[in-house]
Amino acid sequence: MDVEKIKLITNNFFHNSQVFKIDSIDSGLINKTYIVQYSIDGVKSKFILQCLSNIFESHEIVNTNHKLVTDHIKIKINLSHHGFDYQRWEVPSLIRCRANNLFGLQLGSDFWRAMVYIDDTYTLNNLEDKIMAYQTGLGLSKFHISCSDLDFKKLESSIKNFHNTKYYINQYFLNLKEYNFFKLDHEVNKRLQNLISSLSNHVLYVESILRSLEEKSIDLSVIHGDPKLSNFLFDIKSKHVVSLIDLDTVSSGYLLTDLADCIRSICNSAGGDPVNIENVSFDINSCKYFLKGYFSIFNKNGSYYFELLPEFIYLIIIELTIRFVNDFLQSNRYFKIKYQTHNLYRAEVQYRLLSSFITQIPILSNSLHEIGISSNPDFVSDVQNIV
Repeated sequence: MDVEKIKLITNNFFHNSQVFKIDSIDSGLINKTYIVQYSIDGVKSKFILQCLSNIFESHEIVNTNHKLVTDHIKIKINLSHHGFDYQRWEVPSLIRCRANNLFGLQLGSDFWRAMVYIDDTYTLNNLEDKIMAYQTGLGLSKFHISCSDLDFKKLESSIKNFHNTKYYINQYFLNLKEYNFFKLDHEVNKRLQNLISSLSNHVLYVESILRSLEEKSIDLSVIHGDPKLSNFLFDIKSKHVVSLIDLDTVSSGYLLTDLADCIRSICNSAGGDPVNIENVSFDINSCKYFLKGYFSIFNKNGSYYFELLPEFIYLIIIELTIRFVNDFLQSNRYFKIKYQTHNLYRAEVQYRLLSSFITQIPILSNSLHEIGISSNPDFVSDVQNIV
């Protein structure tokens, strides 16, 4: 952390500010994010300062998308047209830089932006109880409902091929073909080969699922793109979700992708980066309460194909597994790491989660049936035959 640089950047957003505390937020895998506490003429305040990763197509696209979504939701909040105005709901609005009157500051190769700090909230890396699972589902539903009448065509893709599973698979096969496995030490190579072998039949089945999805007309919507648990802000007192943050991947897509990715995140009982991989399992009870929360206010009508949720959870776990493997094979260029085999370990964690999820699919199907959503019975038998 470059404290002097952060102080300089803060002064560009808030003239004559005095920074007295900086906390790094380590839950993000891509951007560098800080909570900065400062004072002006003795009045203390805080804000979020973020250095955007260079993996984005354009920092301007990220900010334009962000502002489109937050401005739209703020109108809903002010007019109380969101249908849940009995609870607090806030957005991480961008702050204009006083030095250039823009929503960001370019310093060398780094692009910095500032957002309001949402007071009296906290984040989680692991669910505390089933009520939090319900609240997370409710929070994601609020976000989707708030954006349901925002024209998704106005949003540009901030990351090329993001959530394009077929693209990740193609990259995966290309990486396997070109990678020099001999440079790895024996144990690491053994771990990698075991994972590749375990994934082989799953990847083939994923490709068949993707082909079948091409034949369906699933409605496109505004989606968050990365609704992992740590991106939900919980109110300190009520424990209700009051915001969904980290809007750098908002785009057009399937609501199912958001639902599946959120479930993948919250239902990993050990979290995404556990100390002991043996503790990783898919928590079906958290999934049940998440679905109850989400569909307590979301109208199931429409061509969203919610009956395909088990398939989408399966797809998203494999997609992330492959992305971690790809990044490991490409010298860790995308995700932040703490050690050289970190992305390989993350991939192993996701694969273990996948194995646990597959055993829970029949229970998930029953849970969907209880809330009036049928699921594909053939998927259960097909995927269990792979294991």
